[in-house]
Amino acid sequence: MHYSKLHQLVPKAAMLALTTAASVTLSHAQTLSTSAKVGKGLYEIVVDHNDGAVYVASVGQGDVLGPYIYKLDPKTLAAVDSIALGEAAGFGLGINQKTRTLYTSNTRSNSVHAIDLKTGKVLATISNGEKKSHTREIVVDEKNNKVYVSDVGDPSTVWVIDGKTNRYLYSLEDAGKTATGLAIDGKKGLLYVTAMGDNEVHVYNTKTREKVKSFPSGSESPINIALDKKGNRLFITDSKNSVLTALNASTGELLQKITVGENPIGVTFDAKRNRVYTANRQGKSLTVVDGKTYAVIKDIPTEGLSNTVAVNPKTGAAYLSNKQVSSRVREGQTPPAPLPNGDTVSLITF
Repeated sequence: MHYSKLHQLVPKAAMLALTTAASVTLSHAQTLSTSAKVGKGLYEIVVDHNDGAVYVASVGQGDVLGPYIYKLDPKTLAAVDSIALGEAAGFGLGINQKTRTLYTSNTRSNSVHAIDLKTGKVLATISNGEKKSHTREIVVDEKNNKVYVSDVGDPSTVWVIDGKTNRYLYSLEDAGKTATGLAIDGKKGLLYVTAMGDNEVHVYNTKTREKVKSFPSGSESPINIALDKKGNRLFITDSKNSVLTALNASTGELLQKITVGENPIGVTFDAKRNRVYTANRQGKSLTVVDGKTYAVIKDIPTEGLSNTVAVNPKTGAAYLSNKQVSSRVREGQTPPAPLPNGDTVSLITF
């Protein structure tokens, strides 16, 4: 590895936290096998399909150094390396498996980092040139080497970045009120955007840059979205009502509503095993759904504010980032007790 070594970047106290792990075994073959403390202020997580490595964004907190992207061993979740991001903290993550480039949405800094995973070097910090923006979710179109970033607003837009030059190209306009989640079908040239404020899904033709249709999300406050390309389905988390909705990706027809854990945020689809996963923040759990029958296979407790979930398509292992409760309170209030599994990454095996 050519990254800076962990011991050069992380204080001793943080290093101790990085190596802490706990294990819980559950019935029906679903197992939360390991949870590891990783930095502070964790957000999104992605899996490298090349070597199975897990990357998680840490924005830091209080006197703990940050921000970083931590690279974790896929089996033990031990932090094997880290990437320093300087002053611009990364919150959302997207990865181009072909070009070996990691992208971070820097919500507080109105920008996006492009990072070379071979060297750990920040190749570029990308801006749209505007004074204000709120970059959130990132999705990569590997077929056409384009990067899409939701810019939350009223109305919202979606940035389009050239993956070859790592430069901002233009924005897709009129993405609704509070656009958050993104899903891409590079072969069909279609981008799907969830608009929380409108309870809608907007669909763009990425070649013509036009919004070709909009349809109801089938729920309230649709926050994130996953695409089943083969089955032509969209899976959307309704963060308000603890529901996962399945829609026909072409027509918007509501196929199913599935009750999952409380306040689902992250969602991903495992095409090989036909499973859907939701990370349920207030439910402190991961829900596993059968993609064929829409039955809930298992709701797995995590003891942390579950935020995002990613799956290794080769092994079927699922990785979950768990946030910690906020220590910020109003004057006179008592801070909440820290969660035992806050600021961790969990490994779920089957």
